[in-house]
Amino acid sequence: MARTSARRQELMKAAVSVFSRYGYHETGVREIAEEAHVAVGTVYLYFSGKTDLFVSLIDMLYGRVMEAVLANRRQSGNAVTKLEESLEAVVKVLLHDRDLARVVLIKSIGSEPMLEDHLWHVHQTFANLLVEELQECGLTPATAQVGAWAWVGALSEIFGLWARQPALDLEAMANEVRVIFWKGWGLG
Repeated sequence: MARTSARRQELMKAAVSVFSRYGYHETGVREIAEEAHVAVGTVYLYFSGKTDLFVSLIDMLYGRVMEAVLANRRQSGNAVTKLEESLEAVVKVLLHDRDLARVVLIKSIGSEPMLEDHLWHVHQTFANLLVEELQECGLTPATAQVGAWAWVGALSEIFGLWARQPALDLEAMANEVRVIFWKGWGLG
């Protein structure tokens, strides 16, 4: 079991490298297998194909993000602090997993409708988490819903910009987005 998990992780690491270089459309299972120094059939033992492998990369990144967000939120008292801690957790994970973030945030754009739908569901999960805190902060349900989606969208754009331009300061940009939204929501 441990060896299976290790091989799967090796394949995912190779996929990040290859997708990063060639993009989604120009990458094939053969290139991923070559990068991992395995036979093409080995990739198919762990993934049904390139799309399945890419979905696994999305799930790995967002799994790490959600794990960090939930861990930080457990330590937070009020809703405003939970929102701030959530943002800090996302930024830390993206900074730590920059190559994976770059692949998921940039290379998935225009890939396949199924991948874009998968990303949309991930964003929806995060937005739904934010709605609860925004309502606790006194926003109406409708304002909280729109506000959560707007914040997720703004952050997604900032994260994508950072992934394309590594010299940008992600923490500073995320904080500016926070300041803008906090003012709009009347949170100080």
